[in-house]
Amino acid sequence: MVLALPYQDSEAIFTAESSQYEELQQYYMDLLQIKNELEESCIKKDKLLRDVQQALAEEQAKREAAEKEKQLLEEKCKQLQKRVEVLEKCFEEYMIQMKEQIKREREVLLKEQNKRIERIEAQIKNMTDNWKSAKNYPTPVVMADDSEEDIPQPSWWSKICKLIKELCSRIVKFLSCG
Repeated sequence: MVLALPYQDSEAIFTAESSQYEELQQYYMDLLQIKNELEESCIKKDKLLRDVQQALAEEQAKREAAEKEKQLLEEKCKQLQKRVEVLEKCFEEYMIQMKEQIKREREVLLKEQNKRIERIEAQIKNMTDNWKSAKNYPTPVVMADDSEEDIPQPSWWSKICKLIKELCSRIVKFLSCG
């Protein structure tokens, strides 16, 4: 832009033009610098945006991987839970069978012990009857063979005591089993 001043000489006009030219040049240089700064800023912004997008993509991939792993673990947990339920059911059935078997075995043992007790009671009754009859009617000890030495026979009383002790021990065993 050229300004013409009416009463100034040409040198003054050149100086005025030159100062405007310098101002314009300075203004242009400032604009170039601002443009370069804006371009650098845009490049940095683009780089930052790419970095953020890459970080977001990595985070999304991690999230998806974690979600898949979570689903796999949940599925495995469900399978294990089903196995535990099946094992618990089998265990309960086994326990019922074992209880029934133990009950049957106990009944058999009780019957056997009752028979033993009845036999012992019968033996005690026979011995007391024999002892009473031996007390009322003493009989001498008869030897099977005269050539054998006289071996003293245990008294009825000692036999009874021995049987009572045996009965008590069997009753204790019976009670400890039940």
